[in-house]
Amino acid sequence: MGTGRKILFFLGAGASHGAGAYAQVEGGGQIPIPTQDTFWETFLRFCHKSKNRRKVESFLFRYFKGYHRVPSRTNPQTRRKLLNDIDVEEAFTFLSERAEAPSTSPQLRTYAAKVWKALIEETGTVFSRFEANSSTRKTYQTLLKRHIRARDAVVSFNYDTIFETSIPRKNDWEYCGLEDRPRTLKVLKPHGSVNWAYVDNEIVVRQNPDLSVVVAPTHLKFVQITAASNASSPINGYLNQATAIKEIWAEMERQMRQSKVLVFIGYSFPVADLYFASVLRSVLSTRETAPGIVLVNPDAVAIEKRLRSRFPIQRVGRYFDMATFLQSQRKDVLKHVE
Repeated sequence: MGTGRKILFFLGAGASHGAGAYAQVEGGGQIPIPTQDTFWETFLRFCHKSKNRRKVESFLFRYFKGYHRVPSRTNPQTRRKLLNDIDVEEAFTFLSERAEAPSTSPQLRTYAAKVWKALIEETGTVFSRFEANSSTRKTYQTLLKRHIRARDAVVSFNYDTIFETSIPRKNDWEYCGLEDRPRTLKVLKPHGSVNWAYVDNEIVVRQNPDLSVVVAPTHLKFVQITAASNASSPINGYLNQATAIKEIWAEMERQMRQSKVLVFIGYSFPVADLYFASVLRSVLSTRETAPGIVLVNPDAVAIEKRLRSRFPIQRVGRYFDMATFLQSQRKDVLKHVE
C-alpha cells in the first residue's frame, strides 16, 4: 500500500489539556487534566488507595528530592507541589531499570517492584476521573470534521478517553488491535487505556474496570519486573504483557511508514521516551521520502529545533495552540509535504 495522502495524528497529554479536559472536585471546583508540570500533584491527589499514595510519595521524595522521609510538617497540597518538577518518564524508567539491573540489591529490587505496582494500579484510577465535556466535544468534533478522514489513523498516547468519548460513535471508529470494523477510523492507544481490562488474558473494552491496561511511559518497554509480574500478570506495564499491545505498536509503525504527514498534537517528544524515538528513527530510515511533520504545541519552536538535531527531517509545520490549528484545513496540513 502506498503512502497516498494519509495523515497520522498523534495525541499527547497536551492535546487533552488543550481541549479543556478537567475533573470535578468537591465544592464545584475543576482540576485540569495533568501535563508534565502537574502530573505528580494531580496523581497523588486522586490516588484511590492511601497506601499506594504513601508509597509513591515516599519514593519520589527519597530518590528524586533527597529526603530521608516525607516532610511531615507540610500539608499534603504543599508536598504535592514540591514534586511537580520530577520528570514522569524518568521516575518510571528508574523503577523499571532498578528492578532488573544486576547491581540492584534484593531490598531495592523488592522496593522498586512495590512502588511500580502502586503506580500502575493508580494510573487507571486517576485518569478515569477525567471525562469528555462541552469543550472537548467541540474541539475534537471540529478536528474530525476539518482534518480527519477514515483512511487516516489517530494515535493517542493518553490513558484517558477524552478523544474517544468526545466524538460520536456513529462516526465509525475502532480501537485498533481490539476491535475489527472494516473501513473505519483506526484509534491506536499504544500506552493502554482506562477503559481497557484483562479478561482471560485478553484485552477487552470495558467501562470502569477494576484494573486498567497501562503501558508505562518508559523507554525500557520490553523489560519485565520479575518480582511483580509473570506471563499472566496484568500489571507489568510493558509491551509484552499482551499480544494486542505488541500488535498496536506494530500497526502504529506501519501507519507511520504509510502516511504523508505526521501531526503531533500536544506531544513534546520527551527525552526519556527513547523507545518511540527509536521507532521514528527506524521509520525515517526506511522510507523513500521523509513525511511532513506538523507540531501543535506552545513550545513548537524548541521542539522543532530538538527534532532537527536528532532526526533527518526536512519539512516541519508549526501551530502554537489547538485553536489556531483547528482554524486551518486539511489541505493546509498536506502542504507540508509539497
